[in-house]
Amino acid sequence: MRYAQGGGLTAERRAFREQVRLQAGVRFEAGERTSVIARDLRVSEWSVERWRRAWR
Repeated sequence: MRYAQGGGLTAERRAFREQVRLQAGVRFEAGERTSVIARDLRVSEWSVERWRRAWR
């Protein structure tokens, strides 16, 4: 089941997650590897790959 408002997260937590995604985008432009980005941002490589596909 999906939640209409960001998975039931608070506005602050949604904003934090968006900041993480934006940081990843900056690093995509810099040509960094998925595994490095995932480790530094403390997310899964799967998430970073999904963000990278959307970014492309």
